Amino acid sequence: MHIFVFGDSNSWGYLSDGTGNKYEKRWPLVMLENLKKHSINTTLTEDSLPGRTTAIDDPQDGDFLNGTRNLKTSLLAHSPIDHSIIMLGTNDLKARFNRSPSEISLSLINLAEIVHSSHAGKGGWHETNSPSVSIICPPILGELAANPDWNADIIRSKKEWIGGYKKSILLSKEIQSLCSKYDIHFIDSNLFIKSSKKDPIHWDAEAHHLFGREVANILSKEIY
Repeated sequence: MHIFVFGDSNSWGYLSDGTGNKYEKRWPLVMLENLKKHSINTTLTEDSLPGRTTAIDDPQDGDFLNGTRNLKTSLLAHSPIDHSIIMLGTNDLKARFNRSPSEISLSLINLAEIVHSSHAGKGGWHETNSPSVSIICPPILGELAANPDWNADIIRSKKEWIGGYKKSILLSKEIQSLCSKYDIHFIDSNLFIKSSKKDPIHWDAEAHHLFGREVANILSKEIY
């Protein structure tokens, strides 16, 4: 079973300690380890990029961060893939994008549709099979995101995340509703983890360990 993870900095392994180092026990690797404990023979491909959005050409940091632009290429490059996991939406909450929870959710559904039509599934290059897909709702931002003085020495604008906390609270319900409508497997990370109190955007090591185990448990019961 080949799993493909498409995400942002939290899947890349950017910890809330601020070091910027890639955590060697990030949740996709913990998931892989635990799937093997379930006696599920699994391989993993990670394509996660700090700053990645669902579908936005970021005028400040670059259009390469637009997930919609890059997903199909990455899927085909790493095919054949059995199951894809998408966890994006956090960066869409930045104030300069002015996106609503419903807009973010629709963009996630569009990414799932790219997976479903990719022909990056099992078989050879000319096969028409596509991977199945899970959408993970990222955790609600920490309340510190509403503080304009948080990380003001690093981020370019003190208003970078203003409004994001309130929008992130609504995101789970919006995504789950659309996933139900389009019959897409849904996982809500809020049932298991919270954003760090130190860094309202990222996770601590414990959250990575816990979430990786929980995703493995869910996939072993609901996908395999």
